[in-house]
Amino acid sequence: MSIMKAKIIALSFVLIGGCAIEPMSVVGSDGKQRYMMNCHSGIDKCHQKAAELCPSDYDIIEHTKKSSIVVPHYGEYPMTIYTENLTVECK
Repeated sequence: MSIMKAKIIALSFVLIGGCAIEPMSVVGSDGKQRYMMNCHSGIDKCHQKAAELCPSDYDIIEHTKKSSIVVPHYGEYPMTIYTENLTVECK
């Protein structure tokens, strides 16, 4: 892989990481509203968004962190991508 391709791939991950967090509203098994968020911008941004959605505080229902190895081009230069997801319920 050329250096230019590697820079383009790295830049695309930075741009994706800078995207706004779009929470998805779901109903829990207890009938309460919950918000699921993909924390591509970082877990701190997810906590900030949860505080906006839940001004009276919130409970964390689930927090997952996964790593995946991506091989962008025929086995060359594998990259590790980390993703975090947060599910909260307003108090």
